[in-house]
Amino acid sequence: MRAFLHRLRRYFVTGLIVIAPVGVTAYVLVWLFQRLDPILGRFLPALGVRQVPGLGLVALTVIVVFIGWTSQVALGRRLLYWWNTGLAKLPFARRIYSTSSQIVQSVLDREDRLFQHCTLIEFPGPGKWALGFETAPSPSEFETVTGEPSVTVFLPTAPNPTSGYLLVLPRRSVHRLAMSVEDGLKLVLSVGAATPTMPTEEAER
Repeated sequence: MRAFLHRLRRYFVTGLIVIAPVGVTAYVLVWLFQRLDPILGRFLPALGVRQVPGLGLVALTVIVVFIGWTSQVALGRRLLYWWNTGLAKLPFARRIYSTSSQIVQSVLDREDRLFQHCTLIEFPGPGKWALGFETAPSPSEFETVTGEPSVTVFLPTAPNPTSGYLLVLPRRSVHRLAMSVEDGLKLVLSVGAATPTMPTEEAER
């Protein structure tokens, strides 16, 4: 009986390992669909178009692509300039628009990745180490204060990497790892359970 329960538990855990990632992926995709599709989908009946699930998302995608293409031509660049100029004259909207525009451009309009390297830093004190992600060299104004070359490091909270600390650290105190950024994020999301397999370990196996 004990052996049977042991096998049953092992099968249950294996089933969770197989099903859980599929369930999480499906949940995220459904959540995104439910949030994005109604943005334009709810207006389709007023235009005489039959409301079909997914049609609002298609319309939104087409509009975003069209705006992106328009902003690349001469007339579109002129209209975008007028739009930015008009928003800059509004007391409250200009701050929100300017900040959000800079954030979106810095994240999306990059040829390289946002996180450059996995790093180990001493945090919250000497002898205590934390996993962080190096983003970029720090601004020159920061280096004027620190007195030496520095880098910005994002220190995420586990298991929620969307929050954390932005640290400015001397380059000499940031230890880059051979671990990939993807493996580092897995480590944070799993609270250290999903330990990356290093090449030397694979070779021994």
